[in-house]
Amino acid sequence: MRSARPTLLVVALLTSLTVALLSPTAAQAARSKSKVSFLTFNVCGHAKGCGSWTTRENAVVKRIVGAKADVVAVQETWGVLYRLEQRLAPHGYALVADSGNEGMFAKTSKLTPVTVSRTVTDCVPTIVTVDPSVDTSEWDFRRPHTDEASNTWFYKNGKWSRSDRVCTDSVVQDPKVGRTVIAGGGRAGAAWAMLEVKKTKKAYLFVSAHLSTGKNNVAGKRNKEAAQLLAVTAPAAEGRPRVFAGDFNSSIQRGKDTVGKRFEKAGFADAYTKTKNRKGARYNTATGYGKKPAKGGSHIDRVMLPHGATATRWETLVKVRGNKAVRPIPSDHAPVRVSVVLP
Repeated sequence: MRSARPTLLVVALLTSLTVALLSPTAAQAARSKSKVSFLTFNVCGHAKGCGSWTTRENAVVKRIVGAKADVVAVQETWGVLYRLEQRLAPHGYALVADSGNEGMFAKTSKLTPVTVSRTVTDCVPTIVTVDPSVDTSEWDFRRPHTDEASNTWFYKNGKWSRSDRVCTDSVVQDPKVGRTVIAGGGRAGAAWAMLEVKKTKKAYLFVSAHLSTGKNNVAGKRNKEAAQLLAVTAPAAEGRPRVFAGDFNSSIQRGKDTVGKRFEKAGFADAYTKTKNRKGARYNTATGYGKKPAKGGSHIDRVMLPHGATATRWETLVKVRGNKAVRPIPSDHAPVRVSVVLP
């Protein structure tokens, strides 16, 4: 009797192949997610007590370039942002968002701005002479003549002519960017850009933010600022996921983390809580300019992730040698670098 095993094997193989073709595999699902690394860095460009920018600029640039992040959110950048733009451009970074006091750079090899089309009309002045087919025999050359189309002609050098404009339309691509001032004087604000991850072709709204300084006595104010920040960026995202990176001046370790609670209520999570792979967590992110970086684990510089995102690494980039801060110290804040996977 002929065995049925070969036939059953063929059927099983065909079934497996059909399932594989019709159902997305785990590898395909993984490829649909975007792996992006972030650096948030309050560079202390102008605030009282920051010290000379010229003595710190090289250290700031070195710290940013060395982090090799895809997206760099910077704060307190009045007067120094365009210096950073010039210095970071040779390393493949483009300035993609700018509020003056907050900015954002993106690695051009990894991300590209999302744009919207806009028609621009350009007009240039010109002189038009009357068409030879037009009968001008009854026109009085001693005074201007207005024709039936309300065009006014002037007789000069044996010709009738008039001033006109030649207009041409062209389509330009404007990046989808924005900014807001939440509290005046550089105390609170944000800049954002919609960027597409080249590998996955997925777009996200990335936000560089700075909220008002102060401890628990300003917690209520920061809560309102966070609510405003979430509200103003929601329509700009056009339904796409948002990622917030910046100096929120609020942390769990400080007590009243009203900012963290506000973001949690809106469906976001601090990247620090989304991974166990951490480095430098014992340091405050506001390290100060002392001989030793401030410790205690107060992380006011944060990356807030949308629902469905996770983090694979979180790190405070503090440089110490012999338990002392390596000088020159670039800023009174340490950069925070986070590797994330976005939905």
